[in-house]
Amino acid sequence: MDPGQRLLLHTTYEALEDAGVTTNGTRSTDTKRVSTFIGIGADDWRELHQALGVDSHWIHGNERAFASGRLNHYFKWEGATFCVDSACASAATATALAFKALINRDCDTAIVGGANIIATPFWHSALSRGVFLSLTGGCKTFREDADGYCRGEAVGVLVLKRQDDALQDNDKIISVIRGYARNHSAKSTSITHPHAGTQERLYRSLLNKTGLEPHDIGYIEFHGTGTTAGDSTELESISNVFAKAGSRQKPLVVGAIKANIGHSEAVGFPQATSIKKV
Repeated sequence: MDPGQRLLLHTTYEALEDAGVTTNGTRSTDTKRVSTFIGIGADDWRELHQALGVDSHWIHGNERAFASGRLNHYFKWEGATFCVDSACASAATATALAFKALINRDCDTAIVGGANIIATPFWHSALSRGVFLSLTGGCKTFREDADGYCRGEAVGVLVLKRQDDALQDNDKIISVIRGYARNHSAKSTSITHPHAGTQERLYRSLLNKTGLEPHDIGYIEFHGTGTTAGDSTELESISNVFAKAGSRQKPLVVGAIKANIGHSEAVGFPQATSIKKV
């Protein structure tokens, strides 16, 4: 079994325990109404074992789709399962799909997560050849000497419900998602580069959807990989929307956890914002 699948089982159990959620404990946790959304962007374990031959367990132990399917099978959930690959936005996209499914009442509880396990040197080599990786260490986000990112392993899981259901069930609520928006920087110089104007349109669209003003946002978590082009473009777009000169009474705080733990690639959760007034 891919260790990502095994660790997702452990982490999902811990997330349910931490949230105080018990399957069939309430109406919103009916086994028929629980869905899973898992972001995975690499197949290191499968690639490592391809040369070793196959047995009867190979497919469901190594194929990506079984990462989410195994969770439903083990916990006996009958909701839909999704395995999402959109590179560094995989877990963020999984969260967005879960958000939409909850709003549309396609499910009542959504298990959202991602796994990134580094098991071979192949992708280190490929990313290095593509000039993505730092030659000197970790992600130097916002620094003048930023020279690329440092890869990191991670497994993360969130339990999502509609707020009314979570309050009704007396769940432990860590955060509330006010809205989400996604687009693609089609006008960028390359497929791996962001585009400031496109990002700015996305931020304004999200503010409009949620009824918030730029000064309502107190903190923004950057993608912040530690690349000169990416960080500067991201900072430009966020400054233009959320921190224009004279538009705020208090400074906008920004950060990027990748400087501490590295870039976990497919397990990058949504760009976070902290709202002052809730």
